[in-house]
Amino acid sequence: MTATLSRPAEGGQAQRLLPNRPAAPRRNYNHLLVTAASFAAVMLTSVSLSGVIFGWTWFMPVLVTVGTVLFFMALTRLSRLPSYCVPLVGLLALAGSLIWQFFPSQSTLGIFPGDGFTGRLTILLGRAENTVISQVAPVLPTAGLFLVVCAGIGLIAILVDTLATTLRMPATSGLALLAVLVVPAVVRINSVGVPSFIAAVAGFLILLGCAHWREARQDSDSSSELSGAHLSRGMTIGVLALAIAVVLPLGIPGFNSGVFPQGARVNLWGTATGLNPVVTLGNDLRNPNGFGRIEYATTATEPLYLRSVTLEDFSGQRWEPDQRLGQRVAGVDEMFSDGQPGGETTFTRITTDSFTSPWLLSPYAPLSIRGLRGQWAYDPGNLSILAIDGGSTAEQDYLVESIEPVLTKERLERIPPVNPESVEEKFLALPSSLPSVISNTTAEVVEGISNPYDQAIAIQSFLRGPSFVYSVDAPVDGGYDGNSLDVMARFLESRSGYCVHYAGTMAVMARLAGIPSRVAVGYSPGSPTGTQFLGPDGTEFTEFSVNSKDAHAWPELYFEGLGWVQFEPTPSRGVVPDYAITTLSPANPSVNSDNLNPSTAEVPESTAAPFPDADEEQAAKAERDSAERSSTLGGVLGLLLVLLALTPLALRQMRTERRRRSVTGNTRGVGAATVAWAETVELAADYRMPPLPTDTPRTFEQRLRARLDDAAAAALSRLRRAYEEEEYAEFAGADARPTNSWDDVESVTRALSQSASVPARVRARFWPQSLWQPFGAQRSEDVAGSSRT
Repeated sequence: MTATLSRPAEGGQAQRLLPNRPAAPRRNYNHLLVTAASFAAVMLTSVSLSGVIFGWTWFMPVLVTVGTVLFFMALTRLSRLPSYCVPLVGLLALAGSLIWQFFPSQSTLGIFPGDGFTGRLTILLGRAENTVISQVAPVLPTAGLFLVVCAGIGLIAILVDTLATTLRMPATSGLALLAVLVVPAVVRINSVGVPSFIAAVAGFLILLGCAHWREARQDSDSSSELSGAHLSRGMTIGVLALAIAVVLPLGIPGFNSGVFPQGARVNLWGTATGLNPVVTLGNDLRNPNGFGRIEYATTATEPLYLRSVTLEDFSGQRWEPDQRLGQRVAGVDEMFSDGQPGGETTFTRITTDSFTSPWLLSPYAPLSIRGLRGQWAYDPGNLSILAIDGGSTAEQDYLVESIEPVLTKERLERIPPVNPESVEEKFLALPSSLPSVISNTTAEVVEGISNPYDQAIAIQSFLRGPSFVYSVDAPVDGGYDGNSLDVMARFLESRSGYCVHYAGTMAVMARLAGIPSRVAVGYSPGSPTGTQFLGPDGTEFTEFSVNSKDAHAWPELYFEGLGWVQFEPTPSRGVVPDYAITTLSPANPSVNSDNLNPSTAEVPESTAAPFPDADEEQAAKAERDSAERSSTLGGVLGLLLVLLALTPLALRQMRTERRRRSVTGNTRGVGAATVAWAETVELAADYRMPPLPTDTPRTFEQRLRARLDDAAAAALSRLRRAYEEEEYAEFAGADARPTNSWDDVESVTRALSQSASVPARVRARFWPQSLWQPFGAQRSEDVAGSSRT
């Protein structure tokens, strides 16, 4: 209130509520509520990402990022810096938050870029790109993906708060929130989904409501002129519009999956190629948490490799599965392959849980599959199975009948070199610009060996030899992570990599030796769960489980009359088949310098191939450090938010305590009545009974008495009478005397609290209106304080 009033005219004309005093400038904190609403709107809209990224591990980094950005933007406004500084501070806070969370070892003081920052940034962005390109929603969470998501949502938070708070354009800020919803609408088959859509709209309505409240407070000093009917009508219209948006599509043909807009109708990049496991494998293996659990139970005597797809074209910079839609046969109830011989039949029941891919997992070679949902088609050339209706493997439970060829070392040794006309040309094709290190190495490894099986064993032994090291991080650090021929060349030079590099290199070397080859991608056998059960016909099934840490790639080589045969060139990973295990041979030590089954023979300490645990542990430690820093920052930010939320309560309590001491410790009584009346008026305002601009002390008392019992009403009358005498009566200070006015203040306080609802009590205590609309009795408090001294 800023009204300045004079003493009463002669004749006893009623006085205004406040005496004639110069109005002190008041700070406005209403923008804090709009910033808090911006935070709620951004986080509620971000809920839609739960269907894009698997799980909720992304939520805390996003919460920390958005909270940090908006906290410092609000702090800048409180500091009364120029408005253009607010988004600049938000950008700096965003950068500092991202560095703190994702670059702990490449930063200075935790928030400034340091040594190695650019290199790690390149790596993280590369991993995020691979995830986006190679996976279908929900994608597996990685640090690189989290970095991109946090940066994007942080920028949207800056834009929303700037539009809604600084520029006072809350409706326009909805366009920034819309950008978040576009992501699931584009990449998810079922679009945003009703719960996520409702959450986003609710966040937007909260933002609009709080912005309207702020504008109403800005236009009027009286709470009676606030939001009222306008806000109620606006919220009602918003809720009705939300209900129509959710319900109406249910009655429109074609709109039958999700809301805003139908995801199946919005796809900016055409049909998703789905999982490119070769690109994804590195991210999967570097993930210490093992996402995407899959269980399979099989009648086979040994655990199985689960194959998803094969890679056959080695001529490009990025090898990808060829969908070959024109060659596929719809339906998987009965399958046949080109030239696949007979063998032992096994049955395998697979439960995919959260594993998401358009390529179906199965043991090789599948004969029939039962229990699948959706439409699937298989390729007779490689028996890969692809969803042709936009579906995926997620939450599938199906039974695979497969045939496993009976392979022995002796049988393979009798196979002559393949006739090039008996297999497709693509399985032997190589580009003319093959790196020389690959061709030279192959020539050295297979020199003097003519038998295809012996050549394959020589290549496998060379790659599993002591000069090669298994590492999921070395290719990233060395800048050759990927699956092109140039990457294979770098791998042979550095001799450090993971299954993608070993499998691809063996396949290329086999083709140089004249053996048709391809790379299979899927999962290594995994671990037994300890569960066994009997099938309907009494057959015993043994259960195993795999996850992203078991993601694997291996080469398959073609042998005339036997078909495609699996090999295992990656040291310390997978299982070397019995037919591929061989003893050391002194004839060619450069080739056969490794026992192909490390678990069956001792390897000299100086030549032992490193086990991947050290690399995985190092990657896991980096991920844990990043998660801990996010949690620490989240804890600090949460504590700051709690303290900020409690600040109004603390400030109000401090003011009340200062007034109490001013009244009870005032021996002369000068100014005590005014201080007590100021506390009473502000208490009424806290309980939503503020004085009106036209109120006199008497009219204010009459309105407030309706909320009080008799004792409190009497106390209020004494407070009002003492205030009038002290402020307006002539020579009041001459006979001022101490009073028990603070007891009367407490009596009124108790009555107001008892007559209020629980929400009103909480609001009065934790968000007191009087902090923003003080009585303005500071002069009286100063007078009372000076009287004590």
